[in-house]
Formats: sequence, structure tokens, C-alpha cells
Amino acid sequence: MEKIKIVGIITEGITEPRNNGTPGSALYAIPFRLNRTPSSLWAEIFVKTWDSPPQFTTSHRPRIARISGDTIILDGTTIDEVKRTHRKTLELCISEANKIEAEILQEEKAKNEAAKKRSSEFRKTIDEQVKDIKLD
Repeated sequence: MEKIKIVGIITEGITEPRNNGTPGSALYAIPFRLNRTPSSLWAEIFVKTWDSPPQFTTSHRPRIARISGDTIILDGTTIDEVKRTHRKTLELCISEANKIEAEILQEEKAKNEAAKKRSSEFRKTIDEQVKDIKLD
């Protein structure tokens, strides 16, 4: 499956700041289009990674990222912050989410294959043992 990546900023989806003098009123939402809709597992991993990224600057804003369909929304930032800080963090968090999701899916696949193998071996053993039982 193709890895998730950002394909662009949805400029028409950028909200306008309130600019009413209250704290945070100069901030706004910026949506980023992804190349495909991620799984709910990927979305959960991405948001957790955004909230506590492996690398971040003092201007990082945790708890502003969310996923909606094929879109990442940073709700409470500016284009300038995206240029200076969030772009690099976005790329890092997307890369981490891709990696962690792939690892989890690989582990699940291995567990499922092992369970199928155990079941198949059990059925084979049962079939062989049933042949030895003679009933009138």
C-alpha cells in the first residue's frame, strides 16, 4: 500500500483568524490534502505523534492536529508557523505514522498466519486421528 504523504495545502479551506484581541485570535486552521484517506489506526498514530513528536521546537503546538478523511487539519496556527516549524514536524510525524502502522500491520499479519497454521495443523491431526477410530 502506498505510504501517506501530503500533496498540498487546501488554500480555500484555510479559515480566517478572529483577530479580536483575545489570546490565540490571530491563529487559524490550515488543511493539508493527503494522497489518500488514511486508516483510523494511522490517524490515531499520527495525532499521538504530533502531540509528542520525536523532535520539535519550542514553537511546536501540540493538540492542534486532527484527521478528517484525506485531510490533516492544524487548527490553531499560521502559514508562517507552517513555513518555519510545522512543515518539518508534519513530515516527521507522517513518516513515523507510516512506519509504525506498517510495523503493526506486519505483526498482525504474522499473528494471523501463525493462527491459521496452528488451526490447519490441528485439523490435519484431528483428521488423521479420526481415521483410527473404528465405529460400528
